[in-house]
Amino acid sequence: MPAKGFKRYDRRTKAAIVEAALAARKDGKTWAAAFLAGKEAGYDGSRLGLEQMVRKASGKVPGRRGRAPAHAPEAPGGISSVEALIEKIVEDRVRAALDRVIADLERGRGR
Repeated sequence: MPAKGFKRYDRRTKAAIVEAALAARKDGKTWAAAFLAGKEAGYDGSRLGLEQMVRKASGKVPGRRGRAPAHAPEAPGGISSVEALIEKIVEDRVRAALDRVIADLERGRGR
């Protein structure tokens, strides 16, 4: 059931409204001018309602306003995933162990 005050337009009227508003916007006009063009084509709602109708019809629905979407925090050193973090820790430890072994071997040879 449509909300109170909500009007449904037939396909032809809605297409004419959206086409008129889009044509105005493509000509570089403001939403206020597009609203007037939509009114002439048969629209009888608010300017923001027309914006919503046009964006929805054209597939250009903007994202949410406000806070940016939450992302996983970045690990130290610029690593973004748990697997990469583990791989880096293991690599650092193996490298340190190999460096110690190489240093011990070099000391044993008399270098």
